[in-house]
Amino acid sequence: MALRKEKHMYPAVCKWLRNILRSKYKRAEVHVFDTSNITLSKFLVNTQYHRFFEAYQTFEIQVDITGIIKSGRRAHLAFVECKLRKISLKDLSQLLGYSKVATPLLSMIISPEGMSRSLELLFNVWRRYDILYYGRDKHLLIGKWNWDREEVDPSSIVPRGTSL
Repeated sequence: MALRKEKHMYPAVCKWLRNILRSKYKRAEVHVFDTSNITLSKFLVNTQYHRFFEAYQTFEIQVDITGIIKSGRRAHLAFVECKLRKISLKDLSQLLGYSKVATPLLSMIISPEGMSRSLELLFNVWRRYDILYYGRDKHLLIGKWNWDREEVDPSSIVPRGTSL
């Protein structure tokens, strides 16, 4: 098998996220984009979605996959960050910062390798789920990407018991 790159995940992750968002927000218009090469603020302007986000000019962040959930005169964001290696605290912190800025409805980081040992200890031994919160009732999700099934393994999602 050829050496995989992070960008090879993007088409399948976009499709997977689109399906998740459409099933969760049945009455909304859902669009999912590979935004790995553009800042979110610029992307929102280019697609005319900026009008739904008052603080869009502050979104100087670069998220791998961005979902837009539009319902009536409102729109919300969904983020997925992709990693090929084990997810580290640094990776998690990056997405946490992005999420604090733009407050998406869904924010998730995924990797086919799962989490680093230190993150596993942080959650499974020290129960530090508090570090995942970026807003009231909003927290990051961590999941393991399954290349063969082209989806996140539901049993891998942290915090445990969280459903998409």
